[in-house]
Amino acid sequence: MGEFEKDVERLRAKILDAYAEAINELKELEEVVMKWRGPFRFGRLYHELEDIVDDLEEDFVEVKRRLGELRSEAERRGDESLRKAVEDLNKLMEDKVREFNAKYEEVVRKIEEYIPGPRGRRAHHLEVILALPHRLARVVTREVGETLREAFEEARRVAEVTSTVISSIRLREEDAMVVDELVEAGVFKSRSEAVAFFVRRGIEASREWLEKVRENIKRIRELQEEVRRELGEGRV
Repeated sequence: MGEFEKDVERLRAKILDAYAEAINELKELEEVVMKWRGPFRFGRLYHELEDIVDDLEEDFVEVKRRLGELRSEAERRGDESLRKAVEDLNKLMEDKVREFNAKYEEVVRKIEEYIPGPRGRRAHHLEVILALPHRLARVVTREVGETLREAFEEARRVAEVTSTVISSIRLREEDAMVVDELVEAGVFKSRSEAVAFFVRRGIEASREWLEKVRENIKRIRELQEEVRRELGEGRV
């Protein structure tokens, strides 16, 4: 077996090993989280999942770099078999990214069922957590990259809807950290844009409850107005 053939086999093994390790870590984390007691620790869950995604991304970045070198060598030598081997490995990595993303979401959804409290209170945390594996799009195909860009553009469109400016919003440290990480990653242009997006998502998730509250507020205002009228007539 020649040098380039050995490289191809080594890269194939690295893709499969990195994927298998990431999947095992997801399963192990799911089991650990199910044993948590007390207040649910979104910050810890985020960082545990981020570590898994980062490790897989690091391995795939290395594979992608080497595949680029092999492709250039194949073109220089006119080696069609090597070029085909490189394409096959790129496709294998794309497939494994999609499979990982599907498994990741499956695990997060299972964890979501375990989290106590109303869904509206945890919606923004889950949105950020579910977005983590999209970072793998930086090392795979245009197809996956386009999915990421569309998701980010949708986030921006929602956040950029004309709105009233509300200042001095105080965030918990772990929430502010997540917002800053999303801004640094380019998901949002600023903290304000990120906060506006998650506020809107939180309102949408609590829409039914908010409608009931608004109905009650309307009744209270009507009663207040009725009392004002009666008091005014009594003074005549």
